[in-house]
Amino acid sequence: MSKCAVVFVSAAVEEIGEERLPEVMRAGREFNAKCGSRAVVCFDGSRFLTYLEGTASAVAASSVYTQSFTLHTEIVELARGSIQQLRFPAHALLFLRISEAELKALMRSNWVNFSQRFGGKFIPETGMERLAALVGNRLDDVPQ
Repeated sequence: MSKCAVVFVSAAVEEIGEERLPEVMRAGREFNAKCGSRAVVCFDGSRFLTYLEGTASAVAASSVYTQSFTLHTEIVELARGSIQQLRFPAHALLFLRISEAELKALMRSNWVNFSQRFGGKFIPETGMERLAALVGNRLDDVPQ
């Protein structure tokens, strides 16, 4: 089966509270586990960057599910396309709190073809390289 990915940013609604956010992420994790998609959600306190991957049907289902929440406004898709392999297959949903600067760097990165180069440090980093580094650096902090 072919695999695909989509990455988008959105603004958080003002009503999102610290007590509701874990509940929403847990529900998303359960939904993704059932439909077979994988996600990384980065949050800087006011904006989300969401990366979804899986089969086309799983990513479509998760996209609709994610966008149906009244948690997001001003959704802007950064990239969508085919991928060769899943980058985050072990987790239905990883939620990372990141700084505003980290989120801006992710948003401004090159997401074309979801490219991730291996074997050294390249400048400028692609969006996938930045996201993989964030996940790699914070994986011990992520609840399973």
